[in-house]
Amino acid sequence: MRRATFARVALVGAVVATLAAGCAAPPTEATSGSGSGSGSGSGSGSGAIAQAAAGPGAAVAPTSGGVRVAIVGDSLTAGGGRLLSEGLTADTWMTYAQGDGVDYVGGYAKGGSTVQEQAAAVRPVADVDVLVLMSGTNDVRLGTSFAESASSYDAIVDTIRPEHVVVAAIPPYDRAPRAAARYEAQLERYVADKGWTFTDPWGFARAGDVFAAGTTVDGIHPTTAGYEAVGHALRDVVLDVAGARVVAPQADSPADPADTPPGTTS
Repeated sequence: MRRATFARVALVGAVVATLAAGCAAPPTEATSGSGSGSGSGSGSGSGAIAQAAAGPGAAVAPTSGGVRVAIVGDSLTAGGGRLLSEGLTADTWMTYAQGDGVDYVGGYAKGGSTVQEQAAAVRPVADVDVLVLMSGTNDVRLGTSFAESASSYDAIVDTIRPEHVVVAAIPPYDRAPRAAARYEAQLERYVADKGWTFTDPWGFARAGDVFAAGTTVDGIHPTTAGYEAVGHALRDVVLDVAGARVVAPQADSPADPADTPPGTTS
């Protein structure tokens, strides 16, 4: 009887443990939102495409000795209504800009954020060659004037302290096209006065002050193909601004004629 009692106790204990495990909360998983109503990228729900992630506490892919690039912005940079620190996706332009001489080293971006919010949240990133800053759509959405936002662009640059600054134009904003165009014109003049580089990677998406047909998912965000186009365009600007990199000689390629063995030609 004692053995039977012990067996029953063991069986009950196993059942209780199984039920407890079944009631435990499942692990949560970061997802990419659509970013609707924010001034930034459309979430495709495609998951992480690149292994890099930027932001406090997030790992960034090892650098290769290329141009070190930090990025700051809203969901047009983060890739949907999400945080850049969740990783790069098919709707993150940096996915298409990194590699082959461009090293993504961090930054900050959040769907729906204004440039003021970004200035308050961004943290220093070491040894940045080029900062790419693209923000302003949410300022337009909220009716914030460029005059109210200007100092926040300075604050972001002062925090990152890059060698070069690239400020990208915001895309068309179909909900308030004239206000977006006005903000854009003021931003471009401000960047010129600062001696930074202004670039518009959205030419393919513009039909006057609104999105061209087939280039947007909601009048705020481009299609995934649009993010890819933006990534390639900004990559070209980054490489142009940073200049050519000196590549170290290969170990099997003598750098000096004196290193060439006698009787051979180079």
